[in-house]
Amino acid sequence: MDYENIRKKRCFTFTWLIENFSYFWHKNNECIFSPDFIVDTMANTKWRLDLYPKGDGDTVEDFISFHLIRMDDSKGPRKYEIFYELLFLATDGSVLISTDIIKDSFQKDCSFDPASFAKREEVLKFRRKEFLRGDVLTTRCRMWKSIGEVERNVHCFARTRLEVERRSYLENIKKFSTFQKRIYSIVSVSEGYLILTLKMLLSGGRSNQTFIRVEVHAHNQNARFSTFRIYLLDIAGNKMQCLSEEFTFDDDFETALFTLTFSKEKLMENKDMYLPNDVLTLFWGCAFSTGNVAEEIEYVCCASIQEGNLTSDDLESKDMPLDSTKILKENLESSYKENWLCDTRQKRDHFLPINTSSVLVLQYLRQCSPTT
Repeated sequence: MDYENIRKKRCFTFTWLIENFSYFWHKNNECIFSPDFIVDTMANTKWRLDLYPKGDGDTVEDFISFHLIRMDDSKGPRKYEIFYELLFLATDGSVLISTDIIKDSFQKDCSFDPASFAKREEVLKFRRKEFLRGDVLTTRCRMWKSIGEVERNVHCFARTRLEVERRSYLENIKKFSTFQKRIYSIVSVSEGYLILTLKMLLSGGRSNQTFIRVEVHAHNQNARFSTFRIYLLDIAGNKMQCLSEEFTFDDDFETALFTLTFSKEKLMENKDMYLPNDVLTLFWGCAFSTGNVAEEIEYVCCASIQEGNLTSDDLESKDMPLDSTKILKENLESSYKENWLCDTRQKRDHFLPINTSSVLVLQYLRQCSPTT
């Protein structure tokens, strides 16, 4: 197959960002759905991307599965043949992993799959900074007609955002020498109900030592995935990590139990360092998914986008009047200012990188559009 000639043709491009990807709790054969999208340049056919974070049932949990689906309510002929490819992208638009260009005939409610698309450890661990900068996974599907060529390039941007709430506490446990138990209640800010209970208590261990244990109990089924980090602070305010855990709650698992890395006896031996005035200072933070998912989608027409690079061919074509170019540029500027699919989104005192595609389109339209 002559891949390069196919890539030179005009196409439909669907870029899908999945935010807070690490907090999706899905088991094997459970998937994340992209927003549905309609390709009007291909008989108004209707499609969707399905991503299985732990495989699709026929695949082991070590792999992420990725599918292109033609919807059962799609318009167009019963069978529709296309070329397509699926990709994971870095935040600069470079390709991290992709399929070859695939030729298939899709019936309605039909999918074809690179089931074992990416190794989970590559995405979530070994190359996490490349795949999940800001905990955002950027995926892309490109589609071409199998016969002929579409009349214009169309790029569709979509985002699926899993809502995650975060808490952090600076805790002073007074009279630690007589400490026995403390209970914390975590309430969802967005929903207003009790999500988690955290219980800190003493428990006997090996060699007659007493350890601090942390018991986490889920009160709501939406709190599927949680992370906990606890640090011990010394008299100078230096932090030493004593707990780093993440876990998924389900119908059979509603309580998690962890042990801090130091014993009560060890702290008492070093009380001048860790227990000034018999006060133990801990800094701990947690994050949890609420189960709420938000979606956004926007079409950008007549911009020729090939692997993140832009050309002005379509901007100068008769299919796109100058007024339309001006309107498109204004819409993209508005999206950028409102932090929708922008290059960075400010959060407190730092920036989280999201995606460069809309900024690239906006910059190029500024260059190519006439001054008014």
